[in-house]
Amino acid sequence: MRFAGLVFISLIFFVLTVSSAFAAVVLNDVIAVVANAPVTTIDLSQELDRLKRRKAPAKDKRGAKSQALDNLIGRAIIDVIAREESVTISPERINNAIKKEMDMRGILREEDFKKVIKRDTGMEFDDYKDELSRQLKTQQVMQLRVSVPNPTPSQVEEWYRQNKSRVGKKYTFRMIYIPVAGNELKVSNTMKAARAMGASSSAGFANAATKYSAHASRGRGGLMVDMRLDQVAQIDPILAGAINGTPMGTTSQIFVGSNGGYYCVRVESARAIGLDEVYDNVRAIIYSQNEQIEYGRWLKEQRKKVSVTIYLKDYQE
Repeated sequence: MRFAGLVFISLIFFVLTVSSAFAAVVLNDVIAVVANAPVTTIDLSQELDRLKRRKAPAKDKRGAKSQALDNLIGRAIIDVIAREESVTISPERINNAIKKEMDMRGILREEDFKKVIKRDTGMEFDDYKDELSRQLKTQQVMQLRVSVPNPTPSQVEEWYRQNKSRVGKKYTFRMIYIPVAGNELKVSNTMKAARAMGASSSAGFANAATKYSAHASRGRGGLMVDMRLDQVAQIDPILAGAINGTPMGTTSQIFVGSNGGYYCVRVESARAIGLDEVYDNVRAIIYSQNEQIEYGRWLKEQRKKVSVTIYLKDYQE
């Protein structure tokens, strides 16, 4: 009987193992084939999860599955062309791109950059690096295969005229910053004293910044001159929001920045940003728009040339 029991248990284990293997095959079914490369349900599930975690609003009205599958097909096509052109993205190139982004944001430590990526995109750092690698590969393929028209001066001027309110302003302001180190109650009380000293006038605020602030601007009374909000956001995005919401000639309430430190600001002046100051930025925006348009057209052409077979039942073209 004992032997029979062991045989029965072994039979159950065999059935469960086979069933699990069969389930795995079903769960990872092929939903598309791009130039002999399969796209599976697991690929689709991972892409759907990535789209869900992204903070950018979805623009595709066909449904998440169709959008996700199109993204996967597009990447597969890029991989086909990249192999034809011998395009590879080395770890060194990815690291250099990350270093450049950190420099632009004014971030010195990679650990701080990881937190910013998580906050801004909802992505883990490894996922961000994978996405960056795909972007770099796509850019290189486009440079080799896609012609993108350069914006003309008249197009730049027209864009600026239509979007002048979006271009924003440059602010001159004073700031007091006190990091939290040790006794937070003591830091809070110190900041209250600093604000009380500087709330009534610009000169008073300058004296308070010189006395209390831990920011490098303390030597000039906390003065920060002609900064766009995106530049301020590189210091701290919450600081940028406070400046945008503080009327000219007034002092903000005390607030805690994204790094946990205490801030107080006084907005001295604000002025419209001229075209000459943002010409290169506007030109880059228009070029990026042109690039997206040409990439979309090129990808449609490639889908006709590269063998693409779709098996996903509820896919919408």
